[in-house]
Amino acid sequence: MSEKYLPIKVVLTRNQDKKANQRGGSIKFFGEVTDKLKSDLIDKFNDISTYYASVFSQNPTVPAVGKITVREEAIAKSHKPNDLCRFCSIIGGERLDEIYIKVTEKAIESTVQLIQNSHSEKIKANLTVIKDIQPIAAKDKIAATLQGLNREQFEQVKHRIKIKLFDFDDDLDNLRISQYVTQQLDHLGFQKQYEFIHYGSLNLIKLQVNDYQDIDSLAQINGIKSIDVFQRFSLPKLNKLNIDFKNSFSTLNFDEKETTIGIIDGGISVDNPYLAQYIIAREVYVAEAYQNPSHGTFIASMIQYGNLLNDLPEAQHSRFKFIDIVALPNSDARYGEVDGIGEDDLMVIIEQTMQKYANSTKIWNLSLGIPDNICGSSISTFGEFLDQMQAQYNVQFVVSSGNYLLHRQWPSNIAEGDDQDRIISPADSVRAISVGSVALFDSEDSVVKENEPSSFSRRGPGVGYSVKPDIVEYGGNCDSQTNYAGIGMRGMDWQGNVIEGIGTSYAAPRAAKKLAHIYDELQDKDLLLAKAMLIHSARMNSRLAFNLTPDEMKYYGFGLPAEDVQQTLLCSENEVTLIFKQQIAQGTHLEMLDFPYPPSLIENGLCKGEIAMTLVYNPTLDKKFGEEYCRTNIDVSFGTFGYDKNNKISFKGCIPLERVWDEKFERSMVENGFKWNSVKSYHRKLSRVKFREGWKLRIDVTPRGLKQIPPQEFILVMTIRDPNNNDIYTEMINGLRDKGFITKNLETQQMIRQPVRQTSN
Repeated sequence: MSEKYLPIKVVLTRNQDKKANQRGGSIKFFGEVTDKLKSDLIDKFNDISTYYASVFSQNPTVPAVGKITVREEAIAKSHKPNDLCRFCSIIGGERLDEIYIKVTEKAIESTVQLIQNSHSEKIKANLTVIKDIQPIAAKDKIAATLQGLNREQFEQVKHRIKIKLFDFDDDLDNLRISQYVTQQLDHLGFQKQYEFIHYGSLNLIKLQVNDYQDIDSLAQINGIKSIDVFQRFSLPKLNKLNIDFKNSFSTLNFDEKETTIGIIDGGISVDNPYLAQYIIAREVYVAEAYQNPSHGTFIASMIQYGNLLNDLPEAQHSRFKFIDIVALPNSDARYGEVDGIGEDDLMVIIEQTMQKYANSTKIWNLSLGIPDNICGSSISTFGEFLDQMQAQYNVQFVVSSGNYLLHRQWPSNIAEGDDQDRIISPADSVRAISVGSVALFDSEDSVVKENEPSSFSRRGPGVGYSVKPDIVEYGGNCDSQTNYAGIGMRGMDWQGNVIEGIGTSYAAPRAAKKLAHIYDELQDKDLLLAKAMLIHSARMNSRLAFNLTPDEMKYYGFGLPAEDVQQTLLCSENEVTLIFKQQIAQGTHLEMLDFPYPPSLIENGLCKGEIAMTLVYNPTLDKKFGEEYCRTNIDVSFGTFGYDKNNKISFKGCIPLERVWDEKFERSMVENGFKWNSVKSYHRKLSRVKFREGWKLRIDVTPRGLKQIPPQEFILVMTIRDPNNNDIYTEMINGLRDKGFITKNLETQQMIRQPVRQTSN
């Protein structure tokens, strides 16, 4: 590997790079518009009117909900039946082929007339999109986890039933449905057994029921979207395994960082002499009798001393400061009194914590999960809450992907389509960095080998087929009996003794440390940039180590980030890394024409070399749309261009997404192409790409639905590498200057401590 000592370059936007989109797109039909088609659709709308007749007769202004199922080939957002739904407006969805519509008796009548009388080609095309229309069935409102409980299990949760109402995207309609549901609850005898809970845009009802028949009765109420349980959190049990380890901390030089990391867990022990002095603030939400700092202390030790304890190389030993949030009670009877905490109470704690500490502490470790809350077609309540907190307070959560307790083999022995080892809440948070585990050590009896996904590490995808986990870190290994002596991860107990443990809980803090290290190094603190650099590092570091198939990527995410931050934040002579940190507005795109390419990588008119790009952005999110939770897509095209006979630009992207799809339908593009994923990676080793007139970089934004979206910020990290180790860095920097691009160095703390060397022009 060539020495890395050259600065990364930030490419600034020029006014000429911003272009307006051209309007286009023809009306598409997905079948013939016949009298029978119209008649069938009218019958379906009338059936919905009949289904909700009692609601409409009681109060004609109270809205209800219908569900349109669209043809698979029409799933693309541009084919939504928006014109047909001008009276029964679209208010959300669940799966990619489902659309929820607001219905009233009057709106249904108007829609029926529209179907009968309209001569609009758009309306006719909309009719061919629809496969079915139905009311919302009561049985579909009850969560699978609730349906599967036996009588004893139900008794334990009946006092914490969670109800979500449909959101009609209209304050008056939402007020009407809230009042209607309240009246129905009172009518069923629940007058003093429920309360409304609000967290940002999260509006929930917490209810106590008497038996499962009450659940069936609740499901019959119009306006209720889902019935579930407020989950409870508690600390995982830590099987303490003492080992003989002589630390040498006192003889080492540490870089004492100013960046703080928040840990929301069971607390960091004040009796651990190696950690206590780095706790600069603490908030305690657990009574002393229920406190157990074992788990939180191990996590803190993985951040502070994880590399030293596990014999991992580190160019510079660093220590961070901690905000210690004692929120999770003990669950191990061997340690003391046991208890748990409801997700509603934990959300209150986290929001209070953000209000107090978000301005000073931007990175938060959350090593917990809800085993029964496996990621499904819509974002979990807790995952949505974390997304809101990260957006509102500009913080970054690093979350463990969750532990699977039945020991999956490698390659995976779990049948395709079986989601038992899929990630659990809150690792489905789109904005969070979700972390899976790989093995650092192995043995003859270990379930997996070094660098393979730990047998307990859960897999993606996340909501809407998003890439989860985002990255992996070392979290330990074990045999089929969960023995991990000698192959687990070494950390510290509450007194500072070195012990062993396993779990994605211990992978997450390693990722949090690397993120904090990158963030600390940046002169201009930028969480999104730090996240992008971490994931780009994972992809670059893992491309050779892990030759990932699409199925394997569900476990590895984008890979394992490099240990040395300087490998992430500097360039070598044979490679150049460029950063594009910009905003893009709806209806526009960014186009950088005649982008330079290193001359030494062009031979006989053909381009060679290796190009890798990582794109990261925080999309607009909307829980109402289920699998379409992410409402904006940004995509990058980088390739050569030429001119056709009419002197118009001919362009084709040459650097593909790192997964391909064979089918043309939207579902496949989402599932296999990451189309709406807020983190994307692109890669290609070039051999026979024609140079033509030059290279062009184009960046597009696409919204879902008709709502106007605010300008979307993104980070694009691009690395161009010469496998023959020629000095392309100088060529690229000179090319950018000669073609009028404005650049600046990515300024880091390393530049202040030891100015980086520049190559001569």
